[in-house]
This record gives sequence, structure tokens and C-alpha cells, in this order.
Amino acid sequence: MADAIARLSKSSGKPPILLSLCQWGRVQPWLWARKLGQSWRTTGDICKETLSPLLSGFSKLLNPLGSSWDSLTDIMNRNSFIASATDFYGHNDLDIVSLFFRTASSYIYTSIFRSLKCQLTVLSGLLINSTLNISRGNGALTFDENKAHFTLWALMKSPLLILSRVTEETLSILKNKEIIAINQDPAVGTSITPFRWGVNPDWTYNRTHPAQYWSGESQNGTVFMLLNTLDHPADMFFRLTESPWIRAGRQYSVRDLWTHTDNGTAVRNFTAKAVPAHGVVALLLKDAGDEPAGTMPPCANPEWCMAENGTLIGHYRRRRLH
Repeated sequence: MADAIARLSKSSGKPPILLSLCQWGRVQPWLWARKLGQSWRTTGDICKETLSPLLSGFSKLLNPLGSSWDSLTDIMNRNSFIASATDFYGHNDLDIVSLFFRTASSYIYTSIFRSLKCQLTVLSGLLINSTLNISRGNGALTFDENKAHFTLWALMKSPLLILSRVTEETLSILKNKEIIAINQDPAVGTSITPFRWGVNPDWTYNRTHPAQYWSGESQNGTVFMLLNTLDHPADMFFRLTESPWIRAGRQYSVRDLWTHTDNGTAVRNFTAKAVPAHGVVALLLKDAGDEPAGTMPPCANPEWCMAENGTLIGHYRRRRLH
């Protein structure tokens, strides 16, 4: 197929078509599918209930309008272990973005892809009248769950195929230009990845509580995503240097990508207060210079605390010497 696409492009003088492979993550396509196409499904379909990959497609065929939080967290969990497979010209595909609330009178089916030049391209749009009324527990999500769904799909650089009812709430999520800008970043093609699991020990496979703390690069700074998988609001704390993209000894300006506000400067750590149940926080941190003089302890991480001559200093040195 890859050879056929190349021949067609050469003979027509047009850019190669985008080929999306769909075999629901069987035989680990994230390891080999890049040689054949530009995206590949990594799991079974999003569905109203958490089903086996074999049954999830049949469930969507019977009723395509719906998704459950359990189904989403299962997909989030599975993809947390293979996120590094995504980069320019090759993307893990987490399935259609399915945003649904309790009531609506219509839905929109459209596709947003990353083109080879990383431009936002709307491939098709279809507005259909509908009288369906899907309640929570039967294929609908809360507002915060929908935000989390869209945020993770976008920041993991999944192709954004969107099936959604048209409401003011839905559009307020889908039209978040700051989130979409990360998905369409022309300079950085990699996905966010977990730096701490949170509820569970790191690298724990848990379909109910996937990794909660994520970060990644962008052309404008370091992206952080905090996912509250609990059933109640929670404060979420992290040390900046837990992310590999943050430099120790620096302070960072904080931009909230959902409230669209600049929230001061973070030095060494950050706490998101009262993140809603199944909610999300998306932040963009930009280097704002050296951290304030006299910040104590002298190093953000004692294990990295060294003098300019390369010797260990502080508590960690004393502990090592004894």
C-alpha cells in the first residue's frame, strides 16, 4: 500500500494521501504501521460500556452516539504506555472524539487531521437533525469528562475525528484554539507522556485510574496535563522538575489553556486546586528566568544538588558521606 500511494503521488503530482490503519491495536501497530500509513488505531472503539475490543465495534455499530467514562479511561490507560510512538508523519489514533451531553437537537460529524504540513484541515462536515436524548450512564459524559476527553486526545496528537452534538457547551470545548494549537504544533510532533501515575505506583496498568500527571514539549513551552480520575474534586500537586522538559533552577510563567488566563509564576512546584471529578487541567509553562535568589533548599532535587566545582552539597552530600 505504501508503494502504491507513492506511485500515485508521483504520477499525479499531488501530495500523498493520508492512510489511516484500523485494526484496533492488534499486533501492536505502533511498532510497524508508520511504514505503511500516517495513523493507526491502538485500541477497540469508544463505547457506552467497557467492552472487549471484539465487542466494542459492534456496540458502536448499534448505537454510534455515546461513550462512557470507563471506556475513555481504559483507552487512556492503554495509550499511556505507547505514547512515545507518536511523532510527525505517524500518530497513535485513540478513536473518534465523542462529546455528548444530556440533551441536544443535532450533532456534527467532522474530521480534523494533522496534514503533512501540520495545518488544521477540516475534511468533511455533516449536520444532521436528531431527537436522541442520551442520559449519563447511557452514553453521555459530564462537561468536565468531555473536556478531559478532548484534552487528552488533542495533546496526545491523536487525529481529531469528531462526532459530537452541536451545543454551546460542545462548541466551547471543540473551539479551544490553545488546545488545538498544541495538537497542530508545526515544530513538535511528539505526544505528551506521563511523568507520574498518581493514584497508582508509576507504570501501573489500571483501566479505571490511568496516569494522572503528563507533560510534553511544544514550540512555545512545556505542556502539562493533570487528570483527576477520582470521583470527587482533588488538589493536584507536582514538582516542576518531575517533567523532563523543565530545567532546574528556573522559574516558569503559567498559562491555563482552558481558562485562557496567565496565572503568575511557578517556582519549583505547582498545585492545581479542586480539580473537578474526572476533570482536567492543561497548562503551558514558559521559562521566565532564574528562580529568585535565596530560594531554599538550594536545589529543587537534593540528588542533583552540586556546587559549580561538581561536588555534592547540602543534606544529600552529608547523607552520602555518612
